Amino acid sequence: MRIRTAFLAILLIAGCSPATQNNTGFISGDGTTTVLAESDRGEAIELAGITLDQEKLNTNSYLGSIVVINVWASWCAPCRKEAPQLVDFNLKNPNVKMLGINTRDNEPAARAFEKYFKVEYPSLIDPDGSLQLAFRDSLPLSAIPTTVILDRSGRPSARILGETTRSLLESVIAEIEKD
Repeated sequence: MRIRTAFLAILLIAGCSPATQNNTGFISGDGTTTVLAESDRGEAIELAGITLDQEKLNTNSYLGSIVVINVWASWCAPCRKEAPQLVDFNLKNPNVKMLGINTRDNEPAARAFEKYFKVEYPSLIDPDGSLQLAFRDSLPLSAIPTTVILDRSGRPSARILGETTRSLLESVIAEIEKD
């Protein structure tokens, strides 16, 4: 009986650890933030696709602006928790372009998420995660949600693995702009 109780306690502790695999089949991040020096940013990336509003979008149209790209899904609890922060950031930072990448989701659920949280910035549809491959050589995405910030030249400059906040985004962008 003691062995079974000890084993159960270990399972419960492991199940509550911040790491990362959960029962929804995705890995959630731990909040790790990486900011690249300007000399380490590499090549500009281009994302192109169809938004949830069925419009064509290409990030090349955002060149000259800082771009915050948030990878999200309606079924992701940390995504729901950070959504109000992203909406607030978007409202208070009109000089920054916001873009979502809705991944591995169904369209009705994604639209309901955007309506519920009053998301006004566009989200590209990425049902198979292929758009995320654009970051594989610079700041690979390994969690949902993940937020990547592109500098004014379209180069990946920072990545936040996991849930983010308005103040963290503002701080990271200030650091990118210093370079």
